[in-house]
Amino acid sequence: MRTVKLKLTSSPLAATRQRSDSQGVLSRRINCQAEFMALVIIDHPAEPHCGGLQWTVDDIDQLAGLVATVLQGRAQHAANVLAGATHLPATTPDRMKAQIRADLFPANQALVYHRDGLLFEIICWMVSRETAGPGDVISEPHIRATQQGVDTFKVTWNDDARILTSATIYEYKCTTRAQAVFRGQVMGAFRAYFDGDRDPQLVQQAIALLDVFHLTDEEQVETYARIVYDRPLVFDAALTVQPAPYGAAACVDLFDRYATLGARPQRLGSTMPLADIRAWFENFAALVWAKIDV
Repeated sequence: MRTVKLKLTSSPLAATRQRSDSQGVLSRRINCQAEFMALVIIDHPAEPHCGGLQWTVDDIDQLAGLVATVLQGRAQHAANVLAGATHLPATTPDRMKAQIRADLFPANQALVYHRDGLLFEIICWMVSRETAGPGDVISEPHIRATQQGVDTFKVTWNDDARILTSATIYEYKCTTRAQAVFRGQVMGAFRAYFDGDRDPQLVQQAIALLDVFHLTDEEQVETYARIVYDRPLVFDAALTVQPAPYGAAACVDLFDRYATLGARPQRLGSTMPLADIRAWFENFAALVWAKIDV
């Protein structure tokens, strides 16, 4: 299967350019500055269950630098970098260093899972930022390993029509048991949103993100009704998988239970293949720390 590789330009306000080949394959690289390409992202659906992406690491050192920036609480700068701005590292005060170090080098195995989940979530957040379209507003990632709540949330707003187009709920799972976790934890979380059990949280977060569009009181009420009655929801799952590479047939098997949740356009399933998931994140945590401890 032929893949078209693209990159952003190096200007501070570089735009994302996309091009697909005759088979509809899309590849995009996250670019933080000139010659910086951290991730390769390709279109990788699991038909007929869902659309989706797959990404691999192209420059782990550059990726570690951007993750470190997010852990400093500078997610907005990281977002600007993904849009083409120059990456500007900042020193970390000792108290913050201690907190980050505790998260990156946990004291027990249970906390290792939290650490790996945090790092994977930040990587997934970068992918969501890099693949965002016009009118998309995306929540910021967690920055502590024990922080709870929905992983990432996105609203898509049509400013011409002044209407919410969709609300996307993301679930990110760093696991060595992708199929079991998807069928259990991920589908359970998505089902709660699908059935309306979390509508108050959904509406509150959507309205908060849409504040950038200065909704009137009437438009806020319309958005509320659109969510709870029309339900323009999109469910986007991303999981670590092994072995690497991880082909289309494996993704079809992984996401086969998705058919029980909404219509096909409402479902997305993405993967990050690694040869040894836990070893990779242990090494990656050390690389991230090296960017902090300077």
